[in-house]
Amino acid sequence: MKKPKIKSLLLLLLVIAIASNLYMHHKFNHFIHQKQSQNQTDLWSISVSGENLAKRLEDFLQHSHEADNEEVKEILDNSWRVVLGESQSIRFYLGRVSPQDMEELAPRWSLLQYSLLRIDDFLHGLNFNFLEQRSYSINNEEVEKLKAVVTTYKKIHEAVKNKSEHPELVIDSLTDQMMIIDHHYASILETLELD
Repeated sequence: MKKPKIKSLLLLLLVIAIASNLYMHHKFNHFIHQKQSQNQTDLWSISVSGENLAKRLEDFLQHSHEADNEEVKEILDNSWRVVLGESQSIRFYLGRVSPQDMEELAPRWSLLQYSLLRIDDFLHGLNFNFLEQRSYSINNEEVEKLKAVVTTYKKIHEAVKNKSEHPELVIDSLTDQMMIIDHHYASILETLELD
């Protein structure tokens, strides 16, 4: 009589273990799906903030070489303030992105996250220069970098707006802009070895 009880107990434990594993697997898949969905939502938010940042940066560039009068200074102040605010919003959303949850697209998500953080670093570095100089004067290299930032965010917004299946793949078309903005970008690409 003991053997049937032991066999029944072992069978019950086996069924419980299998059910528990299936439940955990389902919960994990649900968690991953939620993270992927959140990443896509955050990318949409980044694209909206990025579009606004690009528009204001274009205004800033248009007026940056004009004579320093009060009206131009006000336009530059307002444009730059919005650029920094949108950049801060983008950084917030980038902090929530989880590239590791994006399966085979994880390297592209990581590269996109890295690229946009480098843009944010560049903009904040430029802001420190403006504060130091007490003016918005920029050199030709900085103008080219700012134009690359505008192009980058316009391309991201376009990819998200067109509702492509994987808008994060826009990173593949941003290599030229990122090479202008970040001198270390080529070595990052080599490190990631994207297919």
